[in-house]
Amino acid sequence: MRKYLLLIVLSLILLCTGCVKKEIKGEIQDFVQKQERSVNEKDLESYMNTISKEESQYLAEKKSWMRDIQENKIEDYTLNVEKIKILDTAKVCLNLRQSYQYEGKKYNIEFPLVLVKEDDQWKDHDLLFDEIDTQHFKIKYLKNLEKYAMYIKSACEDAYENVQKRYGEKIEGYTTIKLYEDKELLRQSVKLSFSWQFGGWYEYPESIKTTEFKNEETYRKILEHELIHKITIKKSNNNMPYWFTEGLAVYFANFPNELKDYQTKEYYLNTYKDYKIDILKLEKANLEKMEDSKSINCYYDSAGMIVKFMVETYGLEKVKKIVEELGKFPYDEGTGSEVNEKSIERFHLVVERILGMSVEELNKEWVQFIYETE
Repeated sequence: MRKYLLLIVLSLILLCTGCVKKEIKGEIQDFVQKQERSVNEKDLESYMNTISKEESQYLAEKKSWMRDIQENKIEDYTLNVEKIKILDTAKVCLNLRQSYQYEGKKYNIEFPLVLVKEDDQWKDHDLLFDEIDTQHFKIKYLKNLEKYAMYIKSACEDAYENVQKRYGEKIEGYTTIKLYEDKELLRQSVKLSFSWQFGGWYEYPESIKTTEFKNEETYRKILEHELIHKITIKKSNNNMPYWFTEGLAVYFANFPNELKDYQTKEYYLNTYKDYKIDILKLEKANLEKMEDSKSINCYYDSAGMIVKFMVETYGLEKVKKIVEELGKFPYDEGTGSEVNEKSIERFHLVVERILGMSVEELNKEWVQFIYETE
């Protein structure tokens, strides 16, 4: 009799467990459909209601991601559940396939997404990251990327010290680095409209993001570039023109890691002699829509060379003072491309105040300097 009672109890437990799993899977499908619908309807509020409130950086990242959806013609966006792994009654991991169409091209990628229950509602809790901590960094990485995470661990503190020495100021707070499986997952995690695959990304107040590279040295260089962004974007209160933001990072991070010849006027002119880039052209250019690698490289190198020219002509402290003065303007939420137009206006006012000349006059000096040998 006791044996039959035990079998009945076990059967009931299995039945209840099966019912719970079925209920959770139904809730997850509803959640995925809600996210998909929010994207297709460009409904920022509805989409943000699906995001976990636990990590402020992730909230900022998803808000930026969704604003990009609102501002661009992303079409036929779909989310398909490839696999559901129930970790417990309040936590699941999905293998999701994201697909969309943009400017006539179709894209899709698969990624592992964690959902958690908050206030009895399922919430998007970011990808299934493992974590490693160092003195100044939290490194988040997908499980199969531990080797690359260890490269970052070995490089990040050196990058931290180098950036502080070069810029002469401390990097505030703890920095999160997210490591993605490939450049396409990185790109789609940042902006669906971005036209090219990049190796590193930082926007205030988000995490630094990167992907797979073969050695510590490459990660050190990427982190130095992104950490300069962290210092200067924070100090300027997110008020720098896109080109100036990149120019500072190239000057303080990229140039010190290259041969001296790379920074010379002769090298620049020989490499980009057909481009004729100046400040006013950089203001009008949209780096995120470029597709030709030479044009992309020219944008970065031109911005870095102009900052180098400004430092050598007017002094490092005045260039840093421009960043500080921009920080006195109100903060506008948005990535560099979103706030660029207003940032350019503010930059023009500050240059006049700090250098005693207009940006147009500064530009004439740059053009005269860079092309005077022709």
